[in-house]
Amino acid sequence: MKFNDISFPHPVLGIGDAIDSDIELGSPEINSSGDVYEINLKLKQGNYDIKQLLETGKVEFLCEATSSNTLFRKSITSDSNSIEFTIPKKAIKGRVEFVCLLVAKDTINEYSNSEAHPDYNGYSFDLEKGDVVAFFGEFSFNADVKYEKLKAVSSFMEIVENLDLTYTNIDIKKSKIQVELPSEAYNLFRSDSISQEPKFASVFHSSIVLNALLIALYNFEEHKNYLWAEVIEYRLNNERQFQNLSIKEKENIPEIAQRLLGYPFNRLLEGLNLIVESKNLYEE
Repeated sequence: MKFNDISFPHPVLGIGDAIDSDIELGSPEINSSGDVYEINLKLKQGNYDIKQLLETGKVEFLCEATSSNTLFRKSITSDSNSIEFTIPKKAIKGRVEFVCLLVAKDTINEYSNSEAHPDYNGYSFDLEKGDVVAFFGEFSFNADVKYEKLKAVSSFMEIVENLDLTYTNIDIKKSKIQVELPSEAYNLFRSDSISQEPKFASVFHSSIVLNALLIALYNFEEHKNYLWAEVIEYRLNNERQFQNLSIKEKENIPEIAQRLLGYPFNRLLEGLNLIVESKNLYEE
């Protein structure tokens, strides 16, 4: 459900400009722990009239979780803006969607809000139990993603063989970004002397992997429903190093790509320097 597309008969904080006050979903935390996912939320709002409703116990926080692939649905209510709950891993599959609201606990007669849009001036509203007072926002995660392993390049990219190619192709319309190598190049890549040599990791990351990642990131918005994009988006939203880097601003993409790969150029140069130093030491 897209709440921004819904019209309410009464002013709802967080929907358009119905109420001129701050409201924030923050950065939800999703942690994998044993057989469950732990969900931690901190919902914030700055409207005085709604604060009064909270203090008098007339409204409560609500988070609804839905997994359409398994028909799972769970609603969690709280009197506190800090909400913590768990979801069994076996109960969900694929995308899990959340909506966070503030709702009436019971009937609220003659509700009005002093910071509502002028269109509501002179009007009051009778709210029933469950009516929405504030909308904090929506978020989602993919239960098929192994979040504890997200920092591995293999979580969003793989190198595969393509028997029909004579050149390297990048396919971003798969669950992972696929670097497709022609057979001869792929066999060289998979050989023990190359694939099993840790020193070559920075070479791959600064060349093949970085180029493929840049192509994917420059086309990120059009491919947000693919699993690789969800993996990367989760990291962008939850790691401090990306806090001030919006992927919507194209000039940030080269830096985002390098941070995702742990600064591959630096690691490449450090590796080459070690090779040079080792050679010099051997010659002495």
